[in-house]
Amino acid sequence: MALLDKILDLPIPKTIKISPDCRQVLYSTTPITKTGEHEVSTIWLADTGHQGSARQITLGEYNDHSPRWCPDGKSIAFISDRAKAGEQWAIYSHTLGEEGEPQVLTPAGNEKKIERFEFSPDGKTIAYLSADEKSAEKKAKDKEKDDPMVWGEDWAFNRLRVVDVATKKVATLVSRSAHITELAWSDDGSRIAWLEVTTPNIESPYLHGTKASIINLAAIPSGGPWPFSTKLHSLQWAGDKLHALGFRSQESTISNNAVYSLDTTSSSPAWADPTYGLEECPEELGKADRDIVVKVEAGPQDQLHMFGGRPIFSKDQELKTWDAAFTTDSDELIIAVATSDVNHPPEVHSITASGGALIQLSSHARAHGLQDHHFGHPEFLSCASEDGAIELDAVYITPPHLTPQNQRTPPKPLPTVVFIHGGPHSRVTNQFDGTYHLWGPLLLEAGYALLLPNYHGNSGRGSDWANCARGAVGTVEYDDIIALVNDAVRNGYSDPERLVVSGWSQGGFLSYLACVRNGLHGEGWKFRAAIPGAGVSDWDTMTMTSDVGATFQSDMAGKSPWRSDKPDVANRKGSAIWEFQAAVEAAVEIPPVLMVHGEKDERVPVSQAVGFRRALQGQGLGFEMVVYPREEHIIKERRHVRDMAERVVGFVGKHLGPGEKGDGEV
Repeated sequence: MALLDKILDLPIPKTIKISPDCRQVLYSTTPITKTGEHEVSTIWLADTGHQGSARQITLGEYNDHSPRWCPDGKSIAFISDRAKAGEQWAIYSHTLGEEGEPQVLTPAGNEKKIERFEFSPDGKTIAYLSADEKSAEKKAKDKEKDDPMVWGEDWAFNRLRVVDVATKKVATLVSRSAHITELAWSDDGSRIAWLEVTTPNIESPYLHGTKASIINLAAIPSGGPWPFSTKLHSLQWAGDKLHALGFRSQESTISNNAVYSLDTTSSSPAWADPTYGLEECPEELGKADRDIVVKVEAGPQDQLHMFGGRPIFSKDQELKTWDAAFTTDSDELIIAVATSDVNHPPEVHSITASGGALIQLSSHARAHGLQDHHFGHPEFLSCASEDGAIELDAVYITPPHLTPQNQRTPPKPLPTVVFIHGGPHSRVTNQFDGTYHLWGPLLLEAGYALLLPNYHGNSGRGSDWANCARGAVGTVEYDDIIALVNDAVRNGYSDPERLVVSGWSQGGFLSYLACVRNGLHGEGWKFRAAIPGAGVSDWDTMTMTSDVGATFQSDMAGKSPWRSDKPDVANRKGSAIWEFQAAVEAAVEIPPVLMVHGEKDERVPVSQAVGFRRALQGQGLGFEMVVYPREEHIIKERRHVRDMAERVVGFVGKHLGPGEKGDGEV
């Protein structure tokens, strides 16, 4: 597959930072797949407003990531594993325009990862987060395999540290028994704020909440801790106020975000009532000089807002990463973004908030032979929900060889793969499909249309919509999928005899559910095959085996088994495993299933696929099951991604027949 090879090598922008004088844009990229033993990342530099000016400034041989500008604009810093790939981590600095290797600022032999770092406003100090190194005694025990895993012991707590850029002297500022997750400098550089949770365990903020604190570097008494009942993230400091994102509905772990603020000068500081999140979903906070900028998902649009103000950037397409800064000699706001759409992989652009066209700074697609490749024709579809109360939406993509000309629908109903997003707090817009393991571009090239539904619980539509997912999995969102597929069939987009359902994570769960409910909607069509990727087949076991089982999944399932009375089987209403026997007895046409899963997946353990495989096998039903060694929830190794993509396209072809390809080739 020539197209697949080109896409596998694509670098995806991860972090963007505008220089202090706004004349340059610094960013990092990571390939879609991992080709060697360890991940790599590359740092690039571009000139603001100059098309195609991006150039590589690190070799792409190490994991050089999270670049930051020194406030003087002459040098940069980044995190890297240059000392020993994948094993030893440090912060490195590099003076732009000078020859030679980057200089290490923190101990190069440290094995604990550096989670975050930021320059002080004067550039003399860097604050960063990392856990303590293992003691010699602990290393010796590990080597001898004298290493029992005792819950609550040997936690790797992140500490708040600072390093003097000139002397490279490191000091630990905060080292109590708590796990620090984020940090932010005050605008004048006199204070550092941080967020902490009880333990490094991923469930800790959901079970025990988050605390914010500040330390005054002039040795004046510090402030906090100020508690918040659940997870906080995206910490920013503006003036004397702290801002962070937290769930708008604090009783739920799957609600959408809101912006919370805390006045550190108040006599009794407390997190104020939330802003944003009623009708849209704030997803990230940033800074432009001393002003807060909010990334917002609003329906199909990705937007940037000045905090409390109107949008300064808005597109009906994906915004992957961004930065904003005011020029030093005017009030002009410069914005740098990495955007993508169905036909354009992510590229870095710059624009001014006052207007003008986006100027593309990078040329990654061109470098990989994809600059003129047409993947398909996207269109936003909408229809009423099953009860008629809500308008649902989806993205429908026509294959490139059959792009409609001056007409709404394709020339004829097309074989269609319904691809359901994960989350559920996520959403689909006009975006390049690299995040879904390349199924989308390859299926389109093979002549199959894609239908990508958004459903109750997804982001972009505010808190009431997001909260619908709580304790209701397998109900309203499943009905949404059926309604959107039925609309595509009824209006001539999709061939009712040639439909496949697929999805990843939560989308994999809904794909399993579609198998045991196939055709029960009574609309006259059925799925001919299903492809659940890393999907959930039973919520009870998820609460006991997933790394977030006691929080996300118990909230989604309704309650945990240990909080249920013995006769209470309410959690089973959204589990495909518990509907399987009834489907068999009702002669439901359970379609052939291709299950794909990572061996080391902790979010959705592979036992979820094993259980459904056993159910199919017990009834003599058709299935294929592929487990990828070493892989976690997202498949990253190049050969695995290639194998999975080829299997998916082959499986769809086997059960739907050839796509409507025209004369194109995959």
